[in-house]
Amino acid sequence: MKKLFLILFLILSFYSFSQNVESSTRKFIDEAQFTQINKDWNTMAEFQSGIGEYVNFFPIEVINLKSNEKVKALQLDMYIKKPEVYKTAWVGLDEIDEFIFFIEKNVIPNLDLKFKKQSTEYIFKSKEMTFSYLVDEKRKRISITLNNYDGTGVPNYYFWTETQVNKIPNLLEVLKQIK
Repeated sequence: MKKLFLILFLILSFYSFSQNVESSTRKFIDEAQFTQINKDWNTMAEFQSGIGEYVNFFPIEVINLKSNEKVKALQLDMYIKKPEVYKTAWVGLDEIDEFIFFIEKNVIPNLDLKFKKQSTEYIFKSKEMTFSYLVDEKRKRISITLNNYDGTGVPNYYFWTETQVNKIPNLLEVLKQIK
């Protein structure tokens, strides 16, 4: 009986830990019957890869049309080629201050960082995405991973670029527009 309980506990624990955590914005959208999403296309940070993939960051306002309740958030639109997919994720308002702090204190001061036979990586994890800035000797890389909420296919989607690191300050400006 104890073995059965232990096995059941381990299975349930594994299942619950393997599930992606949804942002407050995704929960707000899922709970509303009628939704309006306003996107500001004038305020956008865009990162492109050399093979035509991209991730766009922009502020949004989501409105529950029944209650007229409104929330602000950051939307990420990602297009990748392997597997070929277009995905959207959100960073809720409750995570924006930490994202701003991370970029201001850890990334911006280290944009000119160089090493010899060393590397360092700065990683920010929100509920729906992970943003990484890697400095490997003289090479710099941005990586963005989005969680998969479809329940099928790969567990997450990955984008990276080495030529767009200089655009990180644009992302900071977009984040500050949301507050």
